[in-house]
Amino acid sequence: MTIFRSRRRSAVVAAAALLAVALAAGAATAARPSSKHAQAENPIAGLIAKSKTESGLVVYGNPPSSNFNALVARFNANFPWIKVTEYDLEDPVIFSKYASEAGQGVRTADVLIASAPNMWVYAARQHYAMSFTPNGLARFPKFAKQYKGIYIMSPDPAIIVYNKLLLKDKVPNSLAEIAGDASTYDKLTGYSVDNLFGYTGLYGYVKLKGWSNLEKIGKSRYVPSGNVSAQLQVVSQGGAKAAYLTSPTARFRIASDSRLKTILDWAYVTDGEAIVPRGIAVTAKASSPASAKLFLDFIYSVPGQQAMCEAGFTAYMNKFKPTGGCTNTLADVYAHVAAKNVFNPGFTQAFVNARKSFAARWHSIFG
Repeated sequence: MTIFRSRRRSAVVAAAALLAVALAAGAATAARPSSKHAQAENPIAGLIAKSKTESGLVVYGNPPSSNFNALVARFNANFPWIKVTEYDLEDPVIFSKYASEAGQGVRTADVLIASAPNMWVYAARQHYAMSFTPNGLARFPKFAKQYKGIYIMSPDPAIIVYNKLLLKDKVPNSLAEIAGDASTYDKLTGYSVDNLFGYTGLYGYVKLKGWSNLEKIGKSRYVPSGNVSAQLQVVSQGGAKAAYLTSPTARFRIASDSRLKTILDWAYVTDGEAIVPRGIAVTAKASSPASAKLFLDFIYSVPGQQAMCEAGFTAYMNKFKPTGGCTNTLADVYAHVAAKNVFNPGFTQAFVNARKSFAARWHSIFG
């Protein structure tokens, strides 16, 4: 069932600490909606002025509500007049819904967010994205831009979430460790290959380490479950000892839920860390393009990266150092996992072409 969520936040955050606020303040004095010359000289001022005439920001996305709410709260602290409405959808529906509505000429998404490299390849081919380059993009690794107007919002490491009460002093730091200890890790859960996040995480691990550890786990130890919320429920209730190659958005959920925090913890997959790139784009048919561009500008700014880190996404601006003890960064991944054991597929045709045979192999193991 599609869940409709309307998010609006007015969190009180010190304005001087946020780049977007500074930009907005500068824009307020440098430009007015009626001053086309001033807006041309200050593009941010022009976007701010235009956004105030738009009808809010519509997002078709896959982030869990708790994570996205936290990010939007920080964005709205800077741009409180932009009402953000998200439709929480599965990755394939994000693109099919946009395509249908755009074709009919009706109101559709201004921003798409999805962890589906294969569908982003298709989106690029179909020109779903507006040609727009966020401010600050030059401070990110080159892989941040995948196609014209299509970017990686968050290079999410697939992680292990485990029940620390059941495992006691054991911390599962690798899939090899889990696969090799059937007595301790007798019941496990994780994504199916039919889930696009799941396929990406599994594909990345297999590219690094092959199939042997997945074959050791096999059907007898695998407990099917759905998305990351379902996996957290299964593990916290003791239906499985751990969830492997799951979404790192679980980090925020565990840290912010006092009940889960006493039961669950998480770890990187040190023997083979698969990166699942979460893509983002302003749509070609956006009804609120200025608001959408401001949202991307915020994400690719220093305060936006801090907000991403705190909301459980993965901040990855070059040389970015989060404050407040937040560790949800790509730099932290590399600090714990050797670079040779990290794989990022990007949005490539090779990844698309591999899916059919890869899925067949996975189903031959897990049913």
